Amino acid sequence: MSTLLLVDDEKPLREGLAAYIRQSTTLFSQVLTAKNGTEALQCFEEQPIAVAMIDINLGDFNGLDLIALLNKRYPDTIIVVISGYDDFEFVRKALTLKVHDYLLKPIPRSDLAKLLTDLEGQLAALTQKKPNLPVSQDPKLAQQAMSYIENNYFDRSISLQQVAQTFFVSPSQLNKLLKKDYDTTFAELLIQYRLDKAKELLQSDGLQYPIAEIAKKVGYDDSHYFSRLFRKKVGMTPSQYRKLPSKETLRD
Repeated sequence: MSTLLLVDDEKPLREGLAAYIRQSTTLFSQVLTAKNGTEALQCFEEQPIAVAMIDINLGDFNGLDLIALLNKRYPDTIIVVISGYDDFEFVRKALTLKVHDYLLKPIPRSDLAKLLTDLEGQLAALTQKKPNLPVSQDPKLAQQAMSYIENNYFDRSISLQQVAQTFFVSPSQLNKLLKKDYDTTFAELLIQYRLDKAKELLQSDGLQYPIAEIAKKVGYDDSHYFSRLFRKKVGMTPSQYRKLPSKETLRD
């Protein structure tokens, strides 16, 4: 049996559509719902999705960007756009993404009934194809996330959630990929990179940056917190590290 996913930020519509589909057909073993793109990606990671009905206007994602990503990662999933935009440009963009259908809100029941009939035939034609895997990820995603850290470590607001959203993946899945490739978590990678940069600044020839300024340069507003973290991870305070001979810092 197949799973259908409804992605819409309007709860009444989302739940109403789900209830109608459950009552109208036995085609799907599950009818799941998600209120935004992040939840939708989580659903895709947890089980194969045969059909996804996606609103264009989501709170955390542009629906068209989400569809483009899903087309790349889960090419066997049938995509149906549901939208309140009666705009040719949106329709044109959706059609270039090879969506199965484009339904305009409010959706007449006759249109839904026709869609379910069409989906039955479409799914029957795909029964001989191998289903998409629940966790299908770009093998370079972990490296891309690491590059993001390297280019934005000084940003005080950088977070796992922010980076995951940048790469259209759930935070838990991003952490899983980082753990696999780097044997540690996003938080630890960020801390280690920031402290490595702090070490460079502490050992800058001829430049005696104040500890507070170094802390800010590597993403920490609170210099006392930075010093405690540095001591915990490095085994000495920033001031002590600054006094080490260069040959010792090279071995650190």
